[in-house]
Amino acid sequence: MKRVFRIAVFGICLGLVLLIVQKGFQIDEEVFMHTYWIIAPAIVIGAVLVNVLYNISYQRKMRRIVTLLDTGHPKEYIAEVDKLLHTARGQSLRNILKINLAAGYIEIKQYEKSISLLENLAGRQLPGSAVKMVCRLDLCMSYFYVGQYEKAMSLYNENQKLFGQYRNDKTYGGHIAVADILALMRNGQYDQAEKLLDTAQRFWEEPRLQNAFQEIGKSLIDMKKENRQPG
Repeated sequence: MKRVFRIAVFGICLGLVLLIVQKGFQIDEEVFMHTYWIIAPAIVIGAVLVNVLYNISYQRKMRRIVTLLDTGHPKEYIAEVDKLLHTARGQSLRNILKINLAAGYIEIKQYEKSISLLENLAGRQLPGSAVKMVCRLDLCMSYFYVGQYEKAMSLYNENQKLFGQYRNDKTYGGHIAVADILALMRNGQYDQAEKLLDTAQRFWEEPRLQNAFQEIGKSLIDMKKENRQPG
């Protein structure tokens, strides 16, 4: 959005510069306006097109890099995303890349690094509700994993409306289910957590999610045992 705003400002400045040129060289106004309405829109449209193509090129690179995460190579994924960050221009694009980088750190259980990245982004204006949701969801789960339960539950409860929009989404739904189960466990609702875990394991078959469900299942068994002990 900021980049588009800058392009619009550039268009206005261009018009003012051309107006000064027209007055300075006493160019016929009719000839000048005819030329202006040809050149100015072409320059602005060209700048917008370059910006769009630039972002699309990074999206394509990112889609290729994501396969590293999906195939069990999180360290290679982190290295490649970090390379993109060193060359990317534009705050919105860089914010998205940082969110993607945080996902890699979560995968290798370096949650403090993911928190450091995501805390700086969670309160910012991000491009689209899906990006905003992923940022806050990953931050929420990172808090859970490091035992910062008060922050995790606060973020989880504050964003129920946002998470709810994507609960049945084929890309994000399984990850939201992980947060739902962790929240139920934190609230001591072990039976409900167990039921949701069983449903999630049958519905979301992605290997990374299955690994997460298995780890949660082990923690859930331990928590239920501890809860049943006298005293």
